[in-house]
Order: sequence, then C-alpha cells, then structure tokens
Amino acid sequence: MVLTSAPTYVATRESLKVLSPQDLTPVRFLGAAVVLGIFLLFRRQRLALTRGDVPRMLLVGLLGYAGYGLLLNLGQATVPAGTTSLLLNISPVFAFILSYLILKERTTRLGYAGIVMAVAGVAVITLADRGAVGFNRDAMYIVAAALVLSVFLIVQQPLFKRIPPVEVVFWGSVIGGLATLPTATFKVDPARFSPTFWTGLVVLVVVSTAVAYAFWNISLARTSVAEGGALLYVVPVLSLLLGWGLLAEVPTVGSLIGGAAALGGVILLSRATPPASEMKELRLVP
Repeated sequence: MVLTSAPTYVATRESLKVLSPQDLTPVRFLGAAVVLGIFLLFRRQRLALTRGDVPRMLLVGLLGYAGYGLLLNLGQATVPAGTTSLLLNISPVFAFILSYLILKERTTRLGYAGIVMAVAGVAVITLADRGAVGFNRDAMYIVAAALVLSVFLIVQQPLFKRIPPVEVVFWGSVIGGLATLPTATFKVDPARFSPTFWTGLVVLVVVSTAVAYAFWNISLARTSVAEGGALLYVVPVLSLLLGWGLLAEVPTVGSLIGGAAALGGVILLSRATPPASEMKELRLVP
C-alpha cells in the first residue's frame, strides 16, 4: 500500500506539466474506473451496491475522489511532491477535531500537544520558506484536501460492512470522474505528450489510484481509519526521495523542519487517542 501510494505526488506533478488540474482529475478517476471495471469483469464479481447505500456512496465519491482529487491537483500546480505528502499527513488532526466537535471525543495532554505541533509544522511549511513554497493559495489547497480526506475516510468506513473494498473504489472513481468532467476543457497541445508524461499518467491512474486505493480500502476494511492511517507515515519520506530523484525537487529547510513537526504531531495525537474514536460512524448521510 505504501509503495503504491508514494509515487502519487510525483506522478501528479509530471502529469500537470501537460494537463491542467481540471483536466487531470476526471482523466485520473475515469481511467481508474475503466481499469477496475475490467478487473471486476475478469473476476466476474457481482456488484454489491444497493439503493440504500447510494447516498453514502455518492458522498464518498464527491469527497474522496472529486473534491480531494481536484484540490490536490490545484495545489500541486506549484507545491513540490514531497511537501504535498507532508501537508496531507495532517488529515488525522482534522479527523480528531471532527470527532471532538461531533462525537465529543477527547484526548490527553499529549494529544493536544500533538495537534499544536502539527499545526505549527504546517505553518512553517507554508510561511517560513518562501523560496520553494512560501505562503500561497496552492499550499492551502493541499491543506483543504487533507480536511476533505479526513471527512471522506470517516464517511466511507461503514460501506465496508456491505460492499467489497475494490468495488467501493470503482464506484468512487466513476462518481468522482463524472462529477469533475464538466470542469475540464482539454485544451492540450499534443506536441507536449512526452514519454515521461505518459509514464507519469499511467502510474497515476493504474498504480496510484486503481491499485493504491484498492489496497488502502482493503486495509481500512480490516482495521480502522486510525490504525490504517498509521501505515502511511512513511509515505512522505518516500515521496520526498522520489521528488528529489525524479523531479529534482530538492527539499528545503523549511519543508523538512515543518514536515518533521507536522508528522511528529500527528504521531503524538495518534498514540494519545484511542483508535476506537475514529471507528464511530459520523451519521452525515442516511
């Protein structure tokens, strides 16, 4: 799961050299839907989605695919791959805040210290180093994507009781791709379709969407949002290395210090808060 998720941000950056954020989002998810549709047909797997699950599935597709994917692409127009991965890893902080407000969950002093530490890390990333990232709307798109991601993971969890994880990805990709299709213009110069672009796009669609989302959902179906999310703490490290090696995006002092603080704060919060807190269902839809 970690190995398939890590290339996401590098592949996105490479794809955005040719496609706009609005174009890339439907291409990514509709492409993944085709890949997963072929897989389900090959497996002759009967679809389990029922009418009663449609409202929740629609919300999952709009949040975790359309919303998250579009915000991520808009942010990565300028934000380096490694920094993006670091910023996205604060999503457990947002998940706890939602649990705090809606489910009245609490944590220890160590957990609250972790929240402060994570927020401070994000501030360092977005404000301290103006040379590479600085404060700009694109970095805020990534933070917004982290917020959407946290809501999406909690809303999605109950679906695994009735729908296979891979099918959830299939429907999410269909909904997310169709929902963002009206935003696309596809004003693209075919002369810019280089081998590296096609490689990045294929990796993004097949490896980092169809396969990574499937592995991620299988993990969440067997554990919880908190426990499954802990597996992704290593993703920013791999993303930084891939961005450095493949895109020449040298990590800056600000991104490293802020990223370490944000990641450390998330780890503190996760250790101080019982995993069961994220297992409770947020009844946002019927």
